Amino acid sequence: MSKTILEKALIAAGFAALVLDETECIVDISQPAADLLGFDGAELIGRPVADFLQMVPVKTLILSQTPITPLHQMVEITLRDRAGRALPVAVNALRWSDTDGRTLTTLFIRDVAAERERARITQNQMVLSDNAIRGAGIGVFEYDPKADTIVVSDIWRRMLEIAPDEQLDIQKEWHDRVHPDDLARALEPIGLCSAGQIERAACEYRLQSRDRSHWRWMRTDIAVAERDAVGRPSLLVGAQTEITERKLTEESLRISVEQFQSAFFNAPIGKAIVNLDGTFRIVNHALCDMLGYPETDLRNASFNKVTHPEDLPGDLDQLRSLIAGEVASYTREKRYIRANGSVMWGRLSVGLVRDADGKPEHLLSQLVDITDQRRMEELRNEFVSVVSHELRTPLTAVLGALTLLEFEESAFSDDVHRLLFIAKTNGDRLHNLINDILDFQKFTAKEMRFSLARHPIDRLAEETILANLALTDHYGVRFLLAAVDHAPIGLVDPKRFHQVMANLLSNAAKFSEPGGVVAVGTVPDGPAIRVSVTNVGPGIPDSFRDRIFKPFSQAATISDRMSGGTGLGLSISKQIVEQMGGEIGFSSVPGGETTFWFTVVRGD
Repeated sequence: MSKTILEKALIAAGFAALVLDETECIVDISQPAADLLGFDGAELIGRPVADFLQMVPVKTLILSQTPITPLHQMVEITLRDRAGRALPVAVNALRWSDTDGRTLTTLFIRDVAAERERARITQNQMVLSDNAIRGAGIGVFEYDPKADTIVVSDIWRRMLEIAPDEQLDIQKEWHDRVHPDDLARALEPIGLCSAGQIERAACEYRLQSRDRSHWRWMRTDIAVAERDAVGRPSLLVGAQTEITERKLTEESLRISVEQFQSAFFNAPIGKAIVNLDGTFRIVNHALCDMLGYPETDLRNASFNKVTHPEDLPGDLDQLRSLIAGEVASYTREKRYIRANGSVMWGRLSVGLVRDADGKPEHLLSQLVDITDQRRMEELRNEFVSVVSHELRTPLTAVLGALTLLEFEESAFSDDVHRLLFIAKTNGDRLHNLINDILDFQKFTAKEMRFSLARHPIDRLAEETILANLALTDHYGVRFLLAAVDHAPIGLVDPKRFHQVMANLLSNAAKFSEPGGVVAVGTVPDGPAIRVSVTNVGPGIPDSFRDRIFKPFSQAATISDRMSGGTGLGLSISKQIVEQMGGEIGFSSVPGGETTFWFTVVRGD
């Protein structure tokens, strides 16, 4: 019999096909169908199809089909082969008429047993893959480009929050949850590998959680696993991993880098990353403006070029100590030569950056322009020099003359003596103020010299009390030195010790209640001797405690300056004590006792 072009094409394509007449007997058979049944094709001609297929009548099957039924929509039934074995197959029926007017039916049969076995093997492979990579949290999948089907592992399902036995369209679920902006990027590797353009590809994309509450980052790596006879990709395999934590880390790192770059390049102070050979690697705008060089010129230079020749040796010594690990960082003041030849004073801070192996990698430098500050210090030193030579010297002579005039009791009237007393008192105050300013300048410049020796501390305290008895009459108080069994020996400069004690006694007398007692004590305190001065009075306000040892500081309660003073006494006392190796501090109760104490190193 003649066959239609459609039938010939289908049989040539390898479909197992049976052609039945109106009595449902076989009138033609394709070789794949004969092979499936286990017969020679000629043996089956004329035999009822019911001998082999356990199914409802063909007529009923056809009536249940639409006029044009897609071949992939088949009905699963059981086929008995020549040996009597039951094979699951899928059948699709197509009724048509030949040129002789006969009504014929073509059954297209597909062996689903082999397909099921392949699916079972694939699923088993997925299970094995799951077991092998379960600890790594990697979801694997296989994609068939021709059939557009996908098989996924349980880990892949779990990553998408899908239960292992949950029935749903996996591809649609994934597609719906990929971020719209990332969908094209997520599909690109599959498209490229399916088209055979590349062997493997990868992508990163955002995937929404199943409850649509947040986004997670995923990475998919895809590779061609199998090719057909003509070399077209027939199977793709892929691995999916969650990279949300990595992406968050990358984002944090990106923000940190941007913040560092912003802080570095936009800082109002000069900053530079310097190579170990002294050449500038990166410089910011502030440094270029400070030194007057364009960025390109400065990056092609080294710090040797811009450092004043007299300051370079000291800079190199500290740099060698830094690289050798002897210091963690260093700060120094040095001179720089600007591009126009002028000199700039700068405060340089340098830190060393090491690599992962701990080896020196580069230097991080920070520079502040202190030229104006240095100029002010020079002006201050000049002012101090003027005060010392042009004011203190004549004032000393004036005070000497006033002292002599005070002894001429019979030569002047009482009013004149009163004026002389006032002039002498104010002259002494001015003399003390000048001395405080000069001492403060010397201590600040580290120019004060000390002559440390072993002395009994209680005897020095007693000498100071006797020298300041005038304070007791002026403020109506009494000094009391606590008795000690053994006079502790301290290593001090007596002149500076008296200066500290005089400051503390003066303050205690000023702020004591009338008729009060200022108690002085000296007691051993481990490797030191503790000297204390205690009075009862208004106490030290909380708002002033943090500033009490700072220069020119006075509490608000005495801002009317009735009690006198420059605000330098405690600051100078602190520097004296610390430069003699001791400590200074205080304790105070409002409306009660206030104690100032300091320590000196024991010399016994």
